[in-house]
Amino acid sequence: MRKLIVFALALVCFSACQKSIEDRAEQEAREYTEKLCPTPVQNFTRTDSLTFARSTRTFSYYSTVVGAADSPEMIRNVSGQLHSELLKSIQQSTQLKTYKEEGFSFRYIIRSEKNPTQVLDEVTFTPKDYQ
Repeated sequence: MRKLIVFALALVCFSACQKSIEDRAEQEAREYTEKLCPTPVQNFTRTDSLTFARSTRTFSYYSTVVGAADSPEMIRNVSGQLHSELLKSIQQSTQLKTYKEEGFSFRYIIRSEKNPTQVLDEVTFTPKDYQ
C-alpha cells in the first residue's frame, strides 16, 4: 500500500511539472520580448514585441519600419515579396518546428515609426500556408 501511495504522489508531482505547449509558447513569447525587444534595426525594421494568443494559438510579431522604408507606398510595392520571405523563414525555421507540428499560426503586424498607430502591413500564416 505504501508503494502505491508513493507512486501516486510521484505521478502527480511529475504530471504537475509538465507545461502544455500553450504554456510554453506564452512563456517563450514573454521572455523573447523582455530580453530582446526592441531588437536592433535590421533592413529598416525592428521587432518591438512578440505575443502569443492562446485562444487562436497564434504568435504575433509586432514590428516597426524605420527610415526610408517607412512609407505606405513602399510597403505596398514590396508586400508580395515581404510575405514570401516571411513565409520562407517560417518554413525553414528549426526553432518553430514544435509549434509548426502543433498547427500554430504566425502573424506579422508592421507599423510605421513616423505614425505608430498606422499599420502598414499585416499577414497571418496558418498551417495550410507553411506545410
